[in-house]
Amino acid sequence: MRACVLLATLAAGSGWRLKVDRTIDASKSIVRTVTLVSAENDGDATDELLWAVPESNMTSIAKLKLSQKTDGTGKDGKPLYAEIPTTEARREGGVVYFNAKLRAAVPKGETVEIRSRMSQGGALRPLPPQVRQAETMSVDYNHNVYFLSPYPCVLQKTVFQMGSPKVHSYTEEPAPVKKEGKALTFGPYRDVAPLSAAPLRVHYENNAPFIKAASVRRVMEVSQWGNLAVEEWYEIENVGAALKGTFSRVDYEKMGSKAPAAFANLDAELPAGAEDIYFRDDIGNISTSEIRAPQKGKKVVRFKQRFPLFGGWKTRFYYGYNQPLAQVMTTNGETHRLRVPYVTAVDHMFINDFTVEVVLPEGVPAPSVTIAGRPVTDFEVGVRKSYLDTQGRTLVTIRDTMLDARERTEMLEVTFAAAPLLWEPCLIMGACMAVLCTIIAFGRLAG
Repeated sequence: MRACVLLATLAAGSGWRLKVDRTIDASKSIVRTVTLVSAENDGDATDELLWAVPESNMTSIAKLKLSQKTDGTGKDGKPLYAEIPTTEARREGGVVYFNAKLRAAVPKGETVEIRSRMSQGGALRPLPPQVRQAETMSVDYNHNVYFLSPYPCVLQKTVFQMGSPKVHSYTEEPAPVKKEGKALTFGPYRDVAPLSAAPLRVHYENNAPFIKAASVRRVMEVSQWGNLAVEEWYEIENVGAALKGTFSRVDYEKMGSKAPAAFANLDAELPAGAEDIYFRDDIGNISTSEIRAPQKGKKVVRFKQRFPLFGGWKTRFYYGYNQPLAQVMTTNGETHRLRVPYVTAVDHMFINDFTVEVVLPEGVPAPSVTIAGRPVTDFEVGVRKSYLDTQGRTLVTIRDTMLDARERTEMLEVTFAAAPLLWEPCLIMGACMAVLCTIIAFGRLAG
């Protein structure tokens, strides 16, 4: 604890003074927090800033991304933010400190705007832990009412968003705390000391699907014939309130095939060019899916499972589709670049173990890989043999953990040599030519 206090003293001495506006969206199963920080440097010029996260949250964080406001604006007129690198500095006193590298040194008296995005899975605890088939589900959320920081906060406010206005109880101190519709506002609080803490607890109704994927395996196969074949395998569980008693199919049908604490449908956003879509489980093909007309470059598919998934229930399934390769691949000279979304298409899912396999044409040397513009070096390169192969196709495997399936804006780019794309077509043409030449030769010899 002395080390933590010492670190806070040093951080406060660096001169940063913060104004914080934090929004915690707990309307779904994954808690997504957006924090806007205006940091004024009241000390020596520096290009570094410490960011604090409770150590107890590290096992549930799917994503922590810090961005710095730029001078530009987007098409909607909103300011643009550029991601800044963060590295873990140390762990002391139950707090993990990250060192954020700013885009440039900030002189004394100047202000920098920082935006943080954080996704957490498992932050909401079902309370009660069991509900009957027709009962709604409530969850309990515990956090710090103050924004945890090693710097003093001149002003801070937290807005807690829920998916339902039904709140059983919530923290009312420190004041002011205001409830309005589906939101609770804590603060504004003035002159908050570094590393201040006070309990924030909200007990409210939340019937969103609590989908947790133990594993997701995504396979994308690049064909020399102009097609991209995509297949995704899932092992999921409903981690919401467990079913109390037995399941009644009769009661379920009487309620219009609905149960508040269960889900039977999964929505996925596929590319507008997706074709030959299929959905299967261990038994076989499931033909009760719905495909909506493409909107904004996406084709929304609702996969309907064979049975509703209540708390504690698990299932396995996979789906796939084909997509024209021209929609996701570009050519520049002697290289091809495959550009596809990195995270899976199923919404509101927290993923424990995530594997992406990209099968490239035969003979392709080790490619280069980037995710959201960041180079990736810890991927595996192997070989997968298929039909018409002589050496086997190049297999790129990327493994990841703790992902929020909603973050589909991050793009996976795989760059590889263009020449091997013609290997199999040339092989088939050569074989056909050899057969024809043989027939011609035998015909002449026979004549």
